[in-house]
Amino acid sequence: MNIRTLLASTLVASGLAMSSAAQSAVLTNWYLDADGAGAGSATHITSFLDIVGGAYVTLTPTGGLNFDFEEWGAVRSTTHDFGLDYAANQTAILTALFEASGSGTFGGAATFTSGTLYLYSTPVGQWGSTIGTYGVDGMPIATFEIVGGGLQVNPDGTPTANGQIELTARATSMQSGYFFFDAGLTQDMADLVSDPEGLLMGFATVNANQIPNGQLNTTFANEIFQYSGLPGTWVNNPALGSFFVSNNGQFRLSVPEPGTVALIGIGLLGLGLVRRQKAVA
Repeated sequence: MNIRTLLASTLVASGLAMSSAAQSAVLTNWYLDADGAGAGSATHITSFLDIVGGAYVTLTPTGGLNFDFEEWGAVRSTTHDFGLDYAANQTAILTALFEASGSGTFGGAATFTSGTLYLYSTPVGQWGSTIGTYGVDGMPIATFEIVGGGLQVNPDGTPTANGQIELTARATSMQSGYFFFDAGLTQDMADLVSDPEGLLMGFATVNANQIPNGQLNTTFANEIFQYSGLPGTWVNNPALGSFFVSNNGQFRLSVPEPGTVALIGIGLLGLGLVRRQKAVA
C-alpha cells in the first residue's frame, strides 16, 4: 500500500517556494507520536498541526535603506487540523525555538540567510507552568538549518500589516520515533534526514504583526531571552531597532515535484516538512 497520500496543488502567492511556477503534492494522513512512546499512542494527522508563537527581532542599519537583522522565536503546537486535540493518550506537545539572521530594505523585503531551528517534545504537565510557557526546555528531537525565506517590511522594519513571514530549513538531525508515514509506525520520517534529496521544514504565517508594549506577554518575552541565551534585556520599540512579532500557523508535510523545493501555499498559514524526490512510489 502506498504510504503517501498525495493531493496536487498549485502554488499561490502566499506559498513558500525556491522555484517559481511549480506544483507540489500535499502529504495527508500521517502520524505524530509527540511523546515518542511507541505504537498505540500516535495522533492521526489528516493534514497539519496548528501552531502559535512569536519572535524578537533586532535591526542594524547598514547604509541607505538597507539593514541586517537577527531574530529569535518560539512556537508550540497543542492541536491539529483546525483545533482538534492530540490523541488522548499523548503526554507531550511539540515546541520549537529558532534563531535566524538576514538582511533587508526598509519599506521593501527582508530575506533569511542563516540560522537554526530546534524542535522539542515537551511534557504536557510542564507546558504552561512556571518552568516554561513555551516548554522549550523539553526533549530535543530535531534540528534544522535555516536556508531561506523572507517577508515584506514597513519603513521601520516591522512586518507589513497582517504580513506573511516565510522560513525554510533543512533537517540536520532527527530522533526516530516521532514522525511517521503509517499507522503501524514502521515508516519513520527520521530516515529521510540522510536522503540525498533532503528533508525540509517550512514556516509561514500570513498574520504576523508587531506587538505593542501594552499587549506584550512579558512571560513569553522573558522566556525567549532565557532559553535563547540572549544578552542584556529586551527592548520592544521599533524606533530603537528592536520589537516583538506575533504569529501562528501550521506544521505541514508535502512532497514537491522533481527539481523544486516548495511549501504548499493554498492561502493557509504553514509550518511543514517538505521533501524533494525524483519519483514517488
